[in-house]
Amino acid sequence: MSAGMRWPTDRLSYDLGRPIDGVVRAIMWPTYTLVGRERWFDELYVWTERVEATTMQRARIQLTALEQAFAMLEREHVRKIGVTLSFGTVERALDLVSGLFHSHRLMSHRMLVLLRGDLERMRSRYRVRGFVDYLRAQHVPVGYRIDAPRVSMELRTFDFLAPDFVKVAAPESPRLEFWQDVALEARVGGVTVDWLVIAGIETLGQKKMAADSGFRFGQGHAMRAPYDPPMPLPEAGGAVATQPHGPPLPGKSVA
Repeated sequence: MSAGMRWPTDRLSYDLGRPIDGVVRAIMWPTYTLVGRERWFDELYVWTERVEATTMQRARIQLTALEQAFAMLEREHVRKIGVTLSFGTVERALDLVSGLFHSHRLMSHRMLVLLRGDLERMRSRYRVRGFVDYLRAQHVPVGYRIDAPRVSMELRTFDFLAPDFVKVAAPESPRLEFWQDVALEARVGGVTVDWLVIAGIETLGQKKMAADSGFRFGQGHAMRAPYDPPMPLPEAGGAVATQPHGPPLPGKSVA
């Protein structure tokens, strides 16, 4: 398995008073249909190791990932690509994020944005809501990455975002009923199983339970192994970001 491309932390720290002493890595997770071989998008997944990044450092890492994703689209390395942005990044760097989409507006429809964060800790809901409306006007699908242990805990966020798709980690239970409960909770939240991405599918047994529960898309080694980003971090650099640090599994969050 690929360990992920290592990104230089000096350009991502930005906060000179608190440099990133750990490691920032990036990897690509393909997203496929559970039944058949349809490839929807490849997710540029970024995570940190041995470091607690500040809010602005996380924003810088995420914006750099977005910049990198557009560069891959420009060079036709991928057909469609997904990137995670936290609510905090959108709130604090809205002009930078919107500027990247505006400068790449001819290919924005090939981008997917996965938002993540705690609705209760959001400081400027109107900024996040305005960004979501802007993305949809550019024909960019807006997803939501669930970090809570149960889908039902995110119903208020579903009401706020009305996501086009949702990414959730594969249940640890080997019981089919548990997987079916996840699908039911998503339907209650207004998300159909056709637009649920089950991440962290590591075994054929998990893949079968996800398919039997009606889920359509999956990520994980049982679907397709991850691979290193096809190009290094852009030299020009410039934007800002990360996801919670941890192992490079598609069901874990990173920036």
